[in-house]
Amino acid sequence: MSKKNYYLKKDSKSGEIVYMEFDKIKGYNITPKSDVYDAIKVDKIVFINPSFSEKIIKKKIDIKVRKLLRELKTIDEDEDEGSNDSIRETLMEAERLKLNLIKNYCKFLGVNYQTLTLKKIQIIINQLRLKLYNNMNRQRNIFPNDLFYLDEEEYRGRSR
Repeated sequence: MSKKNYYLKKDSKSGEIVYMEFDKIKGYNITPKSDVYDAIKVDKIVFINPSFSEKIIKKKIDIKVRKLLRELKTIDEDEDEGSNDSIRETLMEAERLKLNLIKNYCKFLGVNYQTLTLKKIQIIINQLRLKLYNNMNRQRNIFPNDLFYLDEEEYRGRSR
């Protein structure tokens, strides 16, 4: 069975869908997740309209940033119980989103939205790194400010 590419367009006057065969389409690609029995199988959807693909990408990124903010909030609330593993996973997810935004979505987004979103993600990454650093120091029971107040006896070795 050969694969065919179609360009779908709805006629504004009659409301009918017009099918036109199309070879190569450049735009934003999406692979649908749903498999419905006894229906047309769709492997890939390409959005050609730049404003529509920009809206879809913005919505997708905003959902992921809100999710990261919720996870950061739960880590802040559960400060005593916040494990390093959950902080590391959230940190990796935030860095992955940042790289994905730079690599895949730059060509579809405007410069203002892109820089603003990258700044938001970098703030989240910095907060997560700070939490991870504080948790690691708390586990060692050493804080940077406490180093100045240690007695000299703790630094000296045994005398002979």
